[in-house]
Amino acid sequence: MSALGTGATLCDGRYRLDEVVGRGGMAVVWRAIDLQLEREVAIKLISDVLAGDPRFVRRFEREARLAAALSHPNLVKVFDYSVEDERPCLVMEYVPGGTLAAARAATLDELRLARDLLGAVAHIHAAGILHRDIKPSNVLLGADGSPRLTDFGIARGEETSSLTLTGQVLGTLRYSSPEVAAGEPATPQSDLYALGVLLGELEGQRPEPLARLVPRLTAHDPAQRPRSAADALAELDPTRTLPPTEPLPPTEPVAAERPAAAAATAPRTGFGLRRSQAITAGAVLLALLVAVIVAASSGGGGSNQNGPQTTAAPRPAAAGAPADQQLDQLEKIVRTAPRKR
Repeated sequence: MSALGTGATLCDGRYRLDEVVGRGGMAVVWRAIDLQLEREVAIKLISDVLAGDPRFVRRFEREARLAAALSHPNLVKVFDYSVEDERPCLVMEYVPGGTLAAARAATLDELRLARDLLGAVAHIHAAGILHRDIKPSNVLLGADGSPRLTDFGIARGEETSSLTLTGQVLGTLRYSSPEVAAGEPATPQSDLYALGVLLGELEGQRPEPLARLVPRLTAHDPAQRPRSAADALAELDPTRTLPPTEPLPPTEPVAAERPAAAAATAPRTGFGLRRSQAITAGAVLLALLVAVIVAASSGGGGSNQNGPQTTAAPRPAAAGAPADQQLDQLEKIVRTAPRKR
């Protein structure tokens, strides 16, 4: 891969790179000019190291597809996806106001910010997408102060639950809900928790409805949080209605992620329930087998008065004994039952 710098062009000369406006461990974001349409754009370029990782490249492509399929005034728009010199790049709307992390609190309308972000989160959740990394550096501000949520579409809720990269969990620990930090799958409620932490960090005097909502969003127990972003938005602004959102069509998960995703999303008690049911069924079958063997050996129930004396046969376990114990005892009965000669 060739090094990229200011003035370099991408996509057959269509985009000219002007300056780096964001950098992270996974990608770098440039402010660029679309020379064909004569407008500013933001170009997200995957890092050189990760560009050689097919799994991450597929994940990056999936993010592009999902993001391009959504349309909401508080989501960053995606214009194009391309591969330049074996390096994937995502062409997006350029938002000039910088990130929420760098914004001065005095310039923020906190209630508007909360309403707009809840609307954006409700939109992506309705489409079947979890954000998984809501934090101030992933909220851009327009020239008018309106927020734009970015870096969404990393994971579909029904496909992956704990995407990792070189051993690191995608997401920032400070904004991770207690259940996600403990290794549980991400859910819409974990996105709400992250948003609640973000809103709680805003300085200044929070409006009363927002002050009441933040503690509910950040409740330790997910069941105590609002059921959805739409419900949380209704608490802030009962008059605001959300346009309908069609769920996105299913996308194929990254192959290497499927086993981990399936394991993470399996109900924790599923195996225990199936095992208990199997033991109970086995106990019933063994009980029937004992009855058949005893009947066959005794000629229909009579005792053998002339036969040799034998030790007392094992008795069934007490009715209230654990299923494992009952099963073991029934096996002993079967093994020691007299055989008809």
